[in-house]
Amino acid sequence: MIRITVPATTANLGPGFDTLGLALSLYDVFEVERAPQWQVDGCEPKFSGEDNLFLQSFRHTLHLLGLEPIPVHLKISAEIPVARGLGSSAALCVGGAVAALLLVRECSGREMKPGFDPDELEFLVDAASEMEGHPDNAAPGVLGGFCVAIMAETCQGAARHVIASRNPVASDWRFHALVPPFELETKKARAVLPQSISRADAVFNVGRAALVSQAICRADAAMLACACEDRIHQPYRKALIPGYDEILTACKAAGADAVWLSGAGPTLVALTVGPAKTGEFTGRIESILKAGGQWVHKSLSPDNLGVSYVCNPD
Repeated sequence: MIRITVPATTANLGPGFDTLGLALSLYDVFEVERAPQWQVDGCEPKFSGEDNLFLQSFRHTLHLLGLEPIPVHLKISAEIPVARGLGSSAALCVGGAVAALLLVRECSGREMKPGFDPDELEFLVDAASEMEGHPDNAAPGVLGGFCVAIMAETCQGAARHVIASRNPVASDWRFHALVPPFELETKKARAVLPQSISRADAVFNVGRAALVSQAICRADAAMLACACEDRIHQPYRKALIPGYDEILTACKAAGADAVWLSGAGPTLVALTVGPAKTGEFTGRIESILKAGGQWVHKSLSPDNLGVSYVCNPD
């Protein structure tokens, strides 16, 4: 049996639509072992069939590796909330790809050494991104840290190869996920986006996306605060999120260094730096949330390790 742990992710970080993401200390854990027939435990009945996204990714990755599907028993222990913009789908895709790769190791008689070599990590990012649809969640889910990731149409002879750059995130940064009591499907969140944007809006976002990368790599929270504005997705998606403006205002009033819509939403993520500011923000935002409704606050650290696994855990 193999236990696979995949971190949550927050994507876009304001202007970095479909290209920027970072891993957070909230996890889905998958236990996988061979079985006579497909079986899924630990999730809602509607997700427990053979079309479970983890199993789809598992079979897809086996196909990429030239192997036929092998039935498995999957047990899911999920902390990442579904359809909240924290990478729950990407976690399933990453987990399934990892399970397939480890099965190939086992079948080939290779030593089940800890971790992955660079070629394996590249393959996992490719496989999970192809299954998930874009790499901004899949790359940090595999690699950890802050990732800039793009789909290259052709690279090294392979179609849709992912090019990803990873950097660690400062350990004293805290990411506050403000999670609402309702889901927002990515398909619906994409449907409200315009088919085209102006040159001015494109320039606005390109400059700020570049600045986001610099801010995180330099651990410069003040720079990040100036870079998180966006004209491509947040102004359109906030209409789908009751309470968006109120939560955004509350985060800024509570002392957040930066705030952005996580992925397609509806979760918002706020940044604080250092224990004093983090403690002050936590007290103030939780007081506001308690008085105002059912939004949940989760204080998360950066995950700089990415996906991990243990074989035959006790």
